[in-house]
Amino acid sequence: MYDVDRFPAMSWRRRLLVLVCALGTAYLILSHVMGRPGAADFKPPPQPDRQRCTAGQTTACVGGVAAVIVAPASQPAASASASAARP
Repeated sequence: MYDVDRFPAMSWRRRLLVLVCALGTAYLILSHVMGRPGAADFKPPPQPDRQRCTAGQTTACVGGVAAVIVAPASQPAASASASAARP
């Protein structure tokens, strides 16, 4: 049924070559998958040189409250509603 002579066993050098190629390929694939290309080393930010704000303190501290002025939303332009009303 099988012709053993058509498929002779590989020599030990060829087996070693196949093993080294397989291990090298696995290493390259895993290093590319697990690596973070272009990523910088993460360093935590330095500690602030000021104390954190206590309750009610708003100046000369870290984490204070900032006053923000929000403008009211503007009305839609008249030209947009006028063009929609045309037949």
